Amino acid sequence: MAETLRHLKFLRAVSDGKPSVEKLRGAIRELVIVYHIYRVEAELIGDIHLESGEQDITVYESGNSIPAGDPAKYAYTLSPGKSMVVYIYPAGTAFDDIERRELEIIAAECMMILRMLIRDNSRRVTRDHTEQQVTGLPNGNGYLEKVAERIAEGMKIAEQSALYFNLKGFGEINRQYGREVGNTLLRQYAGAVKTFVGKDGLVGHLGEDNFVALIPKKRQSEVVAFLRDVHPTEADPGLKIGATIGVWEIPGEVDDTEEIIKRPYIAYNQAKNFLLRPVVYVSDALVKQVDQQRTVLERFENALAGEEFQVYYQPKVDSVTRLLVGAEGLVRWIHKGAVISPGVFIPALEQSGQTLPLDLYVLRHTCMDLRRWSVDGLNPVPVSVNFSRRDLKEPGLAKKICAIIEECGVRKELVEIELTESIDDEEHGVLAAFINDLNKLGIRSAIDDFGSGYSSLSTLREFQVHTLKIDRSFVNSDDFSWRDEIILRDIVHMAQELGMNVLTEGVERDDQLAFVNSVGCHVIQGFYFDRPLPREEYEKRLVHRQYP
Repeated sequence: MAETLRHLKFLRAVSDGKPSVEKLRGAIRELVIVYHIYRVEAELIGDIHLESGEQDITVYESGNSIPAGDPAKYAYTLSPGKSMVVYIYPAGTAFDDIERRELEIIAAECMMILRMLIRDNSRRVTRDHTEQQVTGLPNGNGYLEKVAERIAEGMKIAEQSALYFNLKGFGEINRQYGREVGNTLLRQYAGAVKTFVGKDGLVGHLGEDNFVALIPKKRQSEVVAFLRDVHPTEADPGLKIGATIGVWEIPGEVDDTEEIIKRPYIAYNQAKNFLLRPVVYVSDALVKQVDQQRTVLERFENALAGEEFQVYYQPKVDSVTRLLVGAEGLVRWIHKGAVISPGVFIPALEQSGQTLPLDLYVLRHTCMDLRRWSVDGLNPVPVSVNFSRRDLKEPGLAKKICAIIEECGVRKELVEIELTESIDDEEHGVLAAFINDLNKLGIRSAIDDFGSGYSSLSTLREFQVHTLKIDRSFVNSDDFSWRDEIILRDIVHMAQELGMNVLTEGVERDDQLAFVNSVGCHVIQGFYFDRPLPREEYEKRLVHRQYP
């Protein structure tokens, strides 16, 4: 009972003064620590829904199912028409009778805080409906209301441009300096943007580091330039920040004011996640592309189940012996007899986080082909299979890859996992760990597009890969200079000295072949020898391995 009293004292302490979800969260966290509880969940029945992002407290809307288990369950009336059911899950064995009685007292204290939260929430609901708490700018609802007000007052919407912009690197600022400094920065940034836009424009804050603005077209260029530039902040004189921006030059009347947010968001999303540009403008072509990506996502699951995806194989050839020495498995989507370009569906899947099912599918079908070729006596050459950088977040991915190879009965030396160079420090560390996991399992790896990533020399030093694939940009030139030759020769030499195989991709012409041969790279992948081939065509290459 002493623990119960200690916890009650804590609960009453945190409930003093202005109530908040943070205080309730702290109380529940303390409860979990004291009682070694798995989690606390609550079902609020009524018209107010309190949410928390913490794992140890989840508040469900009425009607949502509660996870199975053997919890202590307590029901309370908070106010007329509102009630709360609290479920407290034990981490190990079920609670005994004494523990349940103690927890009932504690749960009642939690209800006291919730009652105050609901009362306080009712006073804040009107303000929260239209205002973002951190910056005081209009939130999404408030922004659209102000747009509607200005239209009613005579503003010509066709003379305006709508912007959606997101601060670059804000997550890293929060991690490095803390949430308090991050909020201070947001307030200062919001104030600076509002002042610059002035009274003839509107600025809204949708939450986190996402902002919107409506400005006269005549001021569009200067506002976009202002947002692209980095801005010193009072929080730290050395701290600078800029934005990625989507712009919609509104062409005429707008039937749905929400389009003023949705349309520039389309351009912003393309700028940040696909085109990697600071500013993108809405166009008919862009809208068509986004519609294509949406269609891809809607069809993807059924297409995967229906095996509409096929593996094509692009040969890798030794340019000295003219022999087939390997291949890369590349995915093609055949829908109702038509080929959907990877340039359409791969970016859409990467953006939605659905590349892993497809990459594992390609790996499995490649392994099935390798097994069949081995049984048929075709003596297959090694095949590399691509995995997206986004896949590396999947726990135990290397083991899943190993399991597929072993299930298909394929020798591990016939499979190579191909990965693109990392683009920043964080990805670099994740990639290094994944390659290390593959090495421990006896699975070969390759770095694709070498020379286009975050730190190529670091890649050579830290990554124990089997193959280095030189990016096509090294040979995509009409005039090779002595600088090109020195750089590529040194890369090839260093990689070979480190025990790596080296391959150059994108070779299409005689002069390109001669150039890469002159610097010591003889394994080639490119249209000079072969395009990606359907399985049946590639099997012919396995039979007749010599290229003319």
